[in-house]
Amino acid sequence: MPTASFPGRVDAIRAYANRQDTVRPRSAFLAVAGRMTLGITRLTNAPWRFDSGGIGEAFGLEAVRLVNDYVPLAAITVLAPADLARIGTAVEGVGPRLVLGPGTGLGAAVLIPAGDRLLIQTTEAGHVGFGPCEPDDKLPWSALMAAKGRLTAETVLSGPGLVRLVRTLAATRGAAVGWSAPPEVLEDARSDPVAREAVHQFARLLGRFAGDMALMFSATGGVFLAGGIAPRIVDVLRGETFGHAFEDKAPFREAMRAVPRAVILHPEPAIDGLAALLADEDRFLFPAHDWRA
Repeated sequence: MPTASFPGRVDAIRAYANRQDTVRPRSAFLAVAGRMTLGITRLTNAPWRFDSGGIGEAFGLEAVRLVNDYVPLAAITVLAPADLARIGTAVEGVGPRLVLGPGTGLGAAVLIPAGDRLLIQTTEAGHVGFGPCEPDDKLPWSALMAAKGRLTAETVLSGPGLVRLVRTLAATRGAAVGWSAPPEVLEDARSDPVAREAVHQFARLLGRFAGDMALMFSATGGVFLAGGIAPRIVDVLRGETFGHAFEDKAPFREAMRAVPRAVILHPEPAIDGLAALLADEDRFLFPAHDWRA
């Protein structure tokens, strides 16, 4: 249900639950794109506010659980999903697994083996500072910063970030600025040189950021890209642009080359992830907020 179509989460859930083919729920397990504080979550990139008790009472539920939306995405990385597109080494990795995804925002979480349990740690990695690292980086960083104020990873590595990137490149090159949505940029990248450059720069910066995160969390088990953009640029991510930026982490280049990388192609991976968390509840440890009637 598009967030823009409803004033709040109760209205959207009610519209969905009132459809003729929908089974009335007794409880709810919700993956929410926001940071939880005492069971209350505000969507980072939409005006909705979630609180587990309010949702439970509005629908007469027995129980409500709230988790960050990247908790279920981290969970499915150990399920060997068939709909993965390999963009790096095909060797099965052992150790922590990182999942991150540019979409409406930039989410990230890490799954850490701990004995026979799997710990999922959510992050706010999309909001860390971001900027040039190489002396030959020709991106107009000052223009990108002016468009957003504080420059963060999400400023560039998201759907709105891709649009910001292509518009900034077009303006600095004196080209027409005609893009307003990520699908337009991805479509035009087939024929328009500015859009094509924007997508390749996006892949380069995503590779750099993903590699940094892999170093930070020692993600030897693999890096998995989710979100709405990565599945649409798999061919670009398989090229040297992403791979070189990911691996260029001296003095750990050899170690980085061995890190498996893949794109999650499943259209709704969080649904499978939530089901996995419920089906194997004793295996996973993750931050959540629970409410019971």
